[in-house]
Amino acid sequence: MNKVDWNYLKRPLIIFAVAILVTTGLMLVGFEYEQAQEVKYQRALSSLRSTHADYRKLVNDLALIEQYRALYNDYKKSGLVGREHRLSWIESLETTNQALRLPRLAYNLEPQEGFLRPGFVERTGVSVRSSTMDLTLGLLHEEDLFALLEGLRQRIKNLFTVESCSLLRPGFSAGALNTKSANLQAKCRLRWMTINAK
Repeated sequence: MNKVDWNYLKRPLIIFAVAILVTTGLMLVGFEYEQAQEVKYQRALSSLRSTHADYRKLVNDLALIEQYRALYNDYKKSGLVGREHRLSWIESLETTNQALRLPRLAYNLEPQEGFLRPGFVERTGVSVRSSTMDLTLGLLHEEDLFALLEGLRQRIKNLFTVESCSLLRPGFSAGALNTKSANLQAKCRLRWMTINAK
């Protein structure tokens, strides 16, 4: 058997052991550093995803605001939002009547009042107001009433409701329909809506 000369191998073994210790230490430090960097990367990735989600939400919110702003401006222009456009309502009524040529048209527009209905609750900062308009009409036939209301709806984009309508046929006798004077009398009540947002 060969005898090992430990004095000769002592120095290389010490260098080898130190190299193993240093390498193991470097590996542990490297592993710890990699773990710390992985945690930082995951946090940065999460922050980036959150920022992307916030950005997409912001873009969607801006598009929604633009859509609602355009609608709001249309409503304001039509008179549904803001001050009531009483003159516009009357002009629309008279323009529709010029096209229909009703034998008689009279109207009475009452002052604006609060919109009170059972179960209706106003939101804070939004006030819903209404003005009633009483119409007295002379009609050649029933269809004139529907044509008048449809003409109003097309000419003005404001919101109005028909609260009541009654039709009377005064002194009717068979075969006595007149094509130039009123064969029917109608009394209707319209309610024009206005929204005031503070």
